[in-house]
Amino acid sequence: MDNHNNSETPSRLVVAHMNGGQAIDLPGVRGRMERLEFASGMVLYRMEYEALDDCHVQVQNSFSEPWIGSAMHLQGHSELSHPNGNTFSLSNDSALLMRVDPSGSRFRLFKGQLIRHVGVASTMAPLLERFGGELPEKLSLFRDEQFGDIQIGQSFSPSSRLRQLGGNLFDHNARGSARMLKLEGIANLFLAEIIELFCDDDFNDDRIIVWEKQALADITAHIEHHLHDDLSIAKLACQAGLSESRLDQLFRQKYHLSCAEYVRNERMSAANRWLESGELSVREVSEKIGYSHVSNFSRAYRTRFGETPARTLRRASNG
Repeated sequence: MDNHNNSETPSRLVVAHMNGGQAIDLPGVRGRMERLEFASGMVLYRMEYEALDDCHVQVQNSFSEPWIGSAMHLQGHSELSHPNGNTFSLSNDSALLMRVDPSGSRFRLFKGQLIRHVGVASTMAPLLERFGGELPEKLSLFRDEQFGDIQIGQSFSPSSRLRQLGGNLFDHNARGSARMLKLEGIANLFLAEIIELFCDDDFNDDRIIVWEKQALADITAHIEHHLHDDLSIAKLACQAGLSESRLDQLFRQKYHLSCAEYVRNERMSAANRWLESGELSVREVSEKIGYSHVSNFSRAYRTRFGETPARTLRRASNG
């Protein structure tokens, strides 16, 4: 994808920390981006940038044959609009599977947002071969062999596994002599995970009866406001009046996450918000989300966001 910015607002220099790629030097946007093509037909996009002003970035499609792609923000949020007007929110809580043949898609960026973005795409022919010549039924809508008019997008909640794979594309796996080999392997796993999530037929909100929906809503509200407390599944299940296995099943049905994964996600998201505010130290944030050891918090945070909490805080303090 080739990026074009139509903002005419002034900007300032941002120091990006992503390894590899080229500098993004557009009005209103500063950072780095990288587009890697692999012999397998897979294409990996990695971007890390800061929106210095509210603006739009136009996306030029680089494919000339049927394809399927995925996108997710590890940090920050933006809106992606297709040429037909369909708009999708991108964040660490919303992943996207898509195929948009015409150029003209636009990212809407919001001032002050640091975006760490991952996208993996593949042309359809090699992907079809990897599936043994037959795509899963739910992917059939992406397969139309007439290239030029298709505009399809479907957003959904990413799994803990997908977030971890996205983070791996920015940490030590993105460096070293075997860098390309590692990145290709992780990119393959990332696209496979997002396709499986899309094709998963197990989720059906109707399977959750009314009182269980209310119990789940009460538990998620409790988690949000008590991140520093003991949030073990045993304690939460007792509070909800459910067995541990049923509560875990409800989380998997509703959010595609286990109860423990949901709690960890809420804690990491809150930690990221507090660190980016620059008002608390790493130790204070660690304590606010229930980590008694800063080292354990730092490892979990880096796995999620691809950088240490100390670096997030430094960036916020220097801003």
